[in-house]
Amino acid sequence: MVKQSLFITGADGFLGHHLVQQLAKTYHIVGLVKSPKKLKRLKVGQITLCSTDDPLDEVFERYRPIGIVHTATKYGRTGESVPSLLDVNVNLPIRLLELSQAYNSRVFINIGSFITQGKGYNYLQDYALSKKQCSQWLQLIANKTDTCKVIDFTLYHPFGPGDSESKFVSHMIKAIKWKKPFIDLTPGEQKRDFIYVADVVAAIELALSRSADLQKPYTQTDLGTGSSHTLRYFLETLKTVSGNVETELRFGKLPYRDNEIMEAKASPDLLASWGWKPNYTLNQGLLLTLNETI
Repeated sequence: MVKQSLFITGADGFLGHHLVQQLAKTYHIVGLVKSPKKLKRLKVGQITLCSTDDPLDEVFERYRPIGIVHTATKYGRTGESVPSLLDVNVNLPIRLLELSQAYNSRVFINIGSFITQGKGYNYLQDYALSKKQCSQWLQLIANKTDTCKVIDFTLYHPFGPGDSESKFVSHMIKAIKWKKPFIDLTPGEQKRDFIYVADVVAAIELALSRSADLQKPYTQTDLGTGSSHTLRYFLETLKTVSGNVETELRFGKLPYRDNEIMEAKASPDLLASWGWKPNYTLNQGLLLTLNETI
């Protein structure tokens, strides 16, 4: 039986490559990446690769995907220009949704961020604004032409093996695994909804199969466990799971960021209505991540 095509942007990224590993069992994955020859996580030949710089209408004409999962994102952490950030976070998903409608794809899944929920959060302002604007455009376009269901996930705090070392959780996991003498931290009372990446993948896989059940052309919903833990609890649990008794977690040595988000917890109502729930506890997810961290 010939597999139906599914497009995944950012297929070589953290979430993207985990999606590829699971969804390739069911779909013919076409990975849309910036540079198909410069892969960090995927193996050449694992999936069909196309560049986002290619004429996308020709890519759609050739593969006619039943769905698109947009995970590609640019954070602006390394001095990227605002236009380059908007190209990935706003212009690309808009173009992909318009093509999805033109080619009668069933579903377009966008991966947003809980950072957009903050009020005046100063960290990654350009990124947060671009993600918020992306959602606004997707809703507008979806409501104009109801030919492709849009599921706009507000993703909370995913973690797992293979994430960028520039991310806070990855940095902490490596520091604790290798028993750094001490780590200076904020007081650590800010709460986050930490979700293991395999649970994120399972939620997206379910959404792909249930999108036809949605009545509205555009649905914005949360993707997280529905529970939150303080950063202090998360790091103390990480330290316990790792067996590290040497590293000193120096809470209170650093100030909070300006307008820090102190409570971020998902309400995964749509996923719950479909029977989804996280399969991995915080301890299990941390242990699996530690075991795969070099």
